[in-house]
Amino acid sequence: MFKLIRRWLIRQAASVDRDTIAKEIDDDGELEGSYLFMCAMASGIATIGLLCNSVSVIIGAMLVSPLMGPIVRLGLGIATLHIDRVFRSLGTLFAGMGLALLVSILIVWLSPLRTPTPEILARTTPNLFDMIAATLSGLAGGYAMIRKRGGTIVGVAIATALMPPMAVVGFGLAVGQWRISQGALLLFTTNLATIALSATLMSTWYGFSGRATRHAVAWQIVVGFAVLLPLGWPLAHALGDIAQQTRLLGTVRSTLTSTLSDQTVRVLDMQIDDSRKVLDVTFAAQHYDMKDDTNLHQALVSALPPNLSLRLNPVITVDPARAELTRSALSVGAQNAAASTTQNINDEAHDVVRNFPLPLLGSQIEAQDKIITLIIAPTATASLTTLKQMEDHLDAQLGGWKVHIVPPPRPLPPVLFGRASAELGDEQVATMQQVVWATRRWGVKQVLVEGRASSDGNGTASLASERASHVRDWLETAGLHASMGASYPLPDQAHVEEMNGIDVFRSVLIQVTDPAKTD
Repeated sequence: MFKLIRRWLIRQAASVDRDTIAKEIDDDGELEGSYLFMCAMASGIATIGLLCNSVSVIIGAMLVSPLMGPIVRLGLGIATLHIDRVFRSLGTLFAGMGLALLVSILIVWLSPLRTPTPEILARTTPNLFDMIAATLSGLAGGYAMIRKRGGTIVGVAIATALMPPMAVVGFGLAVGQWRISQGALLLFTTNLATIALSATLMSTWYGFSGRATRHAVAWQIVVGFAVLLPLGWPLAHALGDIAQQTRLLGTVRSTLTSTLSDQTVRVLDMQIDDSRKVLDVTFAAQHYDMKDDTNLHQALVSALPPNLSLRLNPVITVDPARAELTRSALSVGAQNAAASTTQNINDEAHDVVRNFPLPLLGSQIEAQDKIITLIIAPTATASLTTLKQMEDHLDAQLGGWKVHIVPPPRPLPPVLFGRASAELGDEQVATMQQVVWATRRWGVKQVLVEGRASSDGNGTASLASERASHVRDWLETAGLHASMGASYPLPDQAHVEEMNGIDVFRSVLIQVTDPAKTD
């Protein structure tokens, strides 16, 4: 059996012209003006695609990127123990990487788009599967170059995606978000090292090591362990974290369903904020009161890791199943507002809709009443303050037209108080004005007001109740029907205060309890 395998390997090695192939690989990995030009173009395309969250543009950057040439040359240099080839390929790589980084940083500096898109964030958390994918891609790339299968290189370029992670590194440096740069750099380094070592293995397979195969393989093993072990550890740890988070989210989902078993519940969103160690759970339910909140906290806190606190964001709706489809019941009223269209569209109003800078879920122009309704998509990250300011600005700019901006579904901002204080000042009133504006745009008339207090010696149940009472009275004066509750202390309050500070409980939470009417 082993003799047959050995004979097959010898035949495979003899079927290629190693001298010609080595020269072609060396030529592809040379530092030339065309190589630097293509690196700059690929980086520019990748950066624009990442900023615009365009997958097709990012794929274009993968195809244009010339980095596979010097990486395969590096693998060949390791296989042949050719030191000059190794250093020349590294020089080519570093020159291309440096230029790509500069181009990416420059584009981000000049661009008004500074928010990390999903395509950017997707390249900041590599795990062990990325290393496995890079290994398979490297083997395919080495085979394609040795066997002169040029068409396969296109697929390998897409699979390895070398340039987009480097562009993400530049984005992180340009906007000062070091964690983004670190994650993307780990992904790029993993891809680079794994592809190079896979090309080394393929070169050895086809006999490029010559008679020194055993000596070369020994060095390859040493180099492989020296490079892959430091990379593999954080990648394996990241994969473990993903598995742990998946189990945790499954536990939360099942606990929500079992605790609120008397009604239909749909989980809309669950996210773990690693920086603040908070699990945010947004869910739709048919009703929700203080008792439900206490029961859920008690049931979920025991299932959470000790370093993770819980934040529940309930959305009350008649039909939670529909809320799951729209991501929030609050968007139901907004969608109904845009159900009808008007044939007579004024050009000025049409320009407002067409040129609005934020993504829209829908819009409506009522020419007779001169009302423009803009329904902001859930992907928009603008605050309620910003949206209200945009609405006021458009109202003033358009004159006779009235603009209604409908905010995307999201939890209402808490009303924050000072230490041991329940007085309503300018800051508290400004927050409540945002709440009233948002609920009016959503068509909501009922809210639940929950007073809280910190446990630093000045917080009491009476203080929490007094805060809630003042907020409720103000909201009812503004036209909202507000039911009141007070929570002091919460089941996990001491732990949350230890993690996030005591200020978070010097507040009044406002939750929607009346979904937008659909009839």
